[in-house]
Amino acid sequence: MRGICLLICLAGAGLWDFQAGRVPNWWLGCWYFIGFGLSAYSGWLAAAGYLIRTVAAVSILFLFFLCRMIGAGDIKCIALICGYLKLPYAIRIIGMGMAVGAVWSFLKLVQKKLVRKRLRYLLAYIRQVFHEKRIIEYYVPERDGKEVTLPLAFCFFLGFGLYLLLTRMAWLFFG
Repeated sequence: MRGICLLICLAGAGLWDFQAGRVPNWWLGCWYFIGFGLSAYSGWLAAAGYLIRTVAAVSILFLFFLCRMIGAGDIKCIALICGYLKLPYAIRIIGMGMAVGAVWSFLKLVQKKLVRKRLRYLLAYIRQVFHEKRIIEYYVPERDGKEVTLPLAFCFFLGFGLYLLLTRMAWLFFG
């Protein structure tokens, strides 16, 4: 039941992110409480685990939000994946979503002939952060435009689908 709920949550979040470039808080909030309810139904220990996993995910990734390397909605999606699933499965799905995003991003940069420009920008950013010893925004919409962004929530949805496909295929072949 949790997997189906998470799949519906990520499908909606992914479509919103793909079309509008953001995921509504009300959508993620509803699924957060549904996930908590499902966990609480399993017992107080499951509910506590759900809360700990979601809070830990947000806490760990908050620095990336401060640097504007990842959006708040994307962090909430990652937290939901961690909350709904056991950590080993969550890490696999997040990893597959990030891999989908990396391939998509690379192809997008190649198509727009921006690979060298963005790599130079990344290196300059890293040097500036170490030189100034403070958090600096990596992505500034006014400067960078929308051409370098990705709907990461959509990538997580695709990563979840890819995970389901690969695990089912492995089960078919290896029993």
